[in-house]
Amino acid sequence: MKKPKSFLDLGCGDGSLLYFLNKKGYLKDKEVYAVDFSKHRIGLIKKINSKFHCFVNDACNITNIKNNSIDFLNSTQLIEHVSDDKKMVKEISRILKKGSIVYLSTVFKKWYGWYFYKCNGKWALHPEHIREYTKDKQLIDLFEKEGFKVLENKKKLFWFPVIEPAFRKLKIRRDIFENKFMKPLRNIKLPIIGYYEWELILEKVK
Repeated sequence: MKKPKSFLDLGCGDGSLLYFLNKKGYLKDKEVYAVDFSKHRIGLIKKINSKFHCFVNDACNITNIKNNSIDFLNSTQLIEHVSDDKKMVKEISRILKKGSIVYLSTVFKKWYGWYFYKCNGKWALHPEHIREYTKDKQLIDLFEKEGFKVLENKKKLFWFPVIEPAFRKLKIRRDIFENKFMKPLRNIKLPIIGYYEWELILEKVK
């Protein structure tokens, strides 16, 4: 693949990735796009770099980005939240050029996976997860139907800070972890058995 001229962070959140890439100079001379459903978060992205193209859009209906206009797309921990993953994959295909690259991460759950939350009557890693993939084909088939080829397929176990569930229960603000005395406590982590961060790198070949 040629050096990408355009980059989209789909579901950019508060912009931590874009902040890092911008600070390190990796986005220099690129058309940078940021899309999120939250108007507040998009406001934060605009403060990182005023030249970024920032839009409040649904990932299943990205109205502000043209067909065949993006060279590289990042989507981190988003597709498990959207109403229709098939529509999201179609939108990704629509806006990407042939030969473009997608980095996508999501949640993969083994049959014995368990965490503290429930969604739709099932145990879930997050209460807003509409789906958690349990088989590779559930997601890879959607991309292959839209003309993508899998370049890399990796899974690594999720880990959680031991102190965090107690703090969530007590509704203590997360920024307390920035305190120099509390921050080390968050570094004490245990694996979340049966839950994996699933990473895919795909190329649009059709």
